[in-house]
Amino acid sequence: MEVVRAWQYCIFVFIAVMGMLQLIATCHQLKGMLFIRNKPVTLTLSIAAIVFAFWWFFFRDNRIDTVMRSTGVEGAQQFAVFCWTTFTALVVTLIISSLLQMFVYRRREGTRQEERLEGAYQLRYVSWFEALRLAFRRRDESDAGTHHPD
Repeated sequence: MEVVRAWQYCIFVFIAVMGMLQLIATCHQLKGMLFIRNKPVTLTLSIAAIVFAFWWFFFRDNRIDTVMRSTGVEGAQQFAVFCWTTFTALVVTLIISSLLQMFVYRRREGTRQEERLEGAYQLRYVSWFEALRLAFRRRDESDAGTHHPD
């Protein structure tokens, strides 16, 4: 009988979360988080990634009936792996999409769009790296404007 290992659960969660993040970014038009800007292609690939992750983890080798009921990742371990893997998938998504924005999509789009938005709403128009840069610039400008030498 095959035992489900933590690394297998980690791969399952990572692929499923990456697919879900792309699906959410597509549905909410968060261009700054997208890997591919073509909506039908992204929808198809996101759903395929989620379905593949579930198929690979649960239904390959009939795990759901034989292995998952008798062995598996224990509750506390599962929670920790899920949290860290979800966080990692989010960070990897933001980094990859930012790099794609810098090197692929920036050349095609030319000028920047909206810069007035703050927080996660900026991801509709700019990448995570760009949003961080704008936030630090705003903070520096507001700090410079509020300094009163005594």
